[in-house]
Amino acid sequence: MAQIGSRTGKKGKSKFNGMMRVSPLKPGLRGSQNWMAAQMRAAKHSPKALLRFLLKVLGTFFTLIFLGLWLGGYLPAIRDSLNSWKIERLMAAGFVVEQIDVMGEGRLNERDIRLAAQIQTGSYFFGVDLDAARDRTESLPWVDRAVVRRLWPNRIVVQVVETTPYALWQNEGRLHLLSDSGDLIIPVDAADSIPPGLKTYVGLNAPVEAKRIETELAPYSDLWSRVDSLVHFPSGRWDLHMRNQSVVRLPVDNVDAAIRRLVELDRETFILSRDVGAIDLRLSDRITIAPKPAQEAHSS
Repeated sequence: MAQIGSRTGKKGKSKFNGMMRVSPLKPGLRGSQNWMAAQMRAAKHSPKALLRFLLKVLGTFFTLIFLGLWLGGYLPAIRDSLNSWKIERLMAAGFVVEQIDVMGEGRLNERDIRLAAQIQTGSYFFGVDLDAARDRTESLPWVDRAVVRRLWPNRIVVQVVETTPYALWQNEGRLHLLSDSGDLIIPVDAADSIPPGLKTYVGLNAPVEAKRIETELAPYSDLWSRVDSLVHFPSGRWDLHMRNQSVVRLPVDNVDAAIRRLVELDRETFILSRDVGAIDLRLSDRITIAPKPAQEAHSS
């Protein structure tokens, strides 16, 4: 032990007569040494105490290793390495995409669907992102919805439901095919064929407002069957262009009341079957009927 000598006063006389003995260990280390000794003594006399002691030592050891890896930034690399090792083992066991089936294609060819899904044979079976493949497939023209699923043990199925063209939309001189939800499908000039009997909606906001006017006209099936195209104006009102070249001008508000007036007038006078140019229903207290221009009436 180290010794501290006597402290002397002003005249060199000793102020402390004795000697003080001090441990060379710091207080914290001395406490740890005592705790360790106590744990080892207890472990010698009890198997349970020995087991607890060993677990504490191992826990401390692994905690220190984890903290070192975390502080050093090695954990992501270790995780990636373990994941790669797991995938390699599973692929070696046979979990590989060997077959990709496409179902429901019609206007779209199978090759386009495969390219959109971006699923490759030979890839990890459980690594295929089914949701991403579905979203990419649904982004194709003509695809209304798609289902991508795994079939055990090595098969991926991509099933598509194609959009049915519902109407035509004309805006700024261009024609597009519309779905029944009002979404654009493709330009008409890019379509191989167009189903017959589609009505044409004209105007910038016509696809958005189409369902509303159709709801108004739904109870009047005979009138609806005579409509060839519908023109939407910025004010919110519609013109109905009939198959006999007549134009029915509807008001902005109270559309149903205006249509009922037109249906009653047709029941009495067969006005919708006559060679007239326009039937104006925009005023609530009157119906204005205009003849066709002379040149148009002569050509018809």
